[in-house]
Amino acid sequence: MSDVIAKYGRCFGVGLRNSFAYRINFAFSFLAALSPVVIQTALWTNLYKPGSADLLFGFNYVQMIAYTVIANLVSRLVRTGFEYEMNTDIRTGGLDRFLVKPIGYFGFRMSVFLGAKAAQTVLTGMVLAAAVAVMTAFLGFPLHGAAVATFAGSILVALMLNFLIFWCVGCVGFWLTEIGFLFEAVRIIIITASGGIFPLSVFGDLGERILDALPFRFTIQFPTEILCGRIPVHEAASGFALAGAWIAALALLDRFLWNRGVRRFAAVGS
Repeated sequence: MSDVIAKYGRCFGVGLRNSFAYRINFAFSFLAALSPVVIQTALWTNLYKPGSADLLFGFNYVQMIAYTVIANLVSRLVRTGFEYEMNTDIRTGGLDRFLVKPIGYFGFRMSVFLGAKAAQTVLTGMVLAAAVAVMTAFLGFPLHGAAVATFAGSILVALMLNFLIFWCVGCVGFWLTEIGFLFEAVRIIIITASGGIFPLSVFGDLGERILDALPFRFTIQFPTEILCGRIPVHEAASGFALAGAWIAALALLDRFLWNRGVRRFAAVGS
């Protein structure tokens, strides 16, 4: 057991070192995130009447601005990228070396992913804390300690779910080649369905009910609404339970796709 922990611990360290090696790229990705925040903030500021308590899609002005800022930061944090490396391993035959080594490819990618996110979470937390401080000072954004703790737990769930979702997407590489554009198309769809661009209430009652039942909203909207105070801490348990059910279902789907894909990979050769 200790050997297994040490083995995947070293993989975690690889991801951690990689995140430091590419910290400038990650910092620039945050700067790139400022553009949609500025655009959406200007949009909502013009749609809401100054000083009014009007609701748009169930959000007042402060909640909408807070949602916009927090959702963009959360989407940056949970963003994956391993699917491209996974596709390269499948397409070039590099997956062979993992199939003969005493290490699971899923565990390897998961450990590297979490290692990279460990460092990124520190930077994201600092930026988020600064953003919340500004919104509290200038907009009167309410913040509660219990919401922060619950938000932290929901981020762990979001990371796990997003990894499993994009592992399913990455398994498409067993049947298709050169699917980089597919990854980007799927990413845009998933971010939209996760509430990463606009709250899901924008899609109307029926659309929101459908999207609420899917796993995507737990990667962005669910953590964001917890921190915004739209989901009371005592009501978050049902959301965690549904997210847990989706994690179990996606884990089974991942295993099914992987087993089928590896059999095809071994049959075709590299």
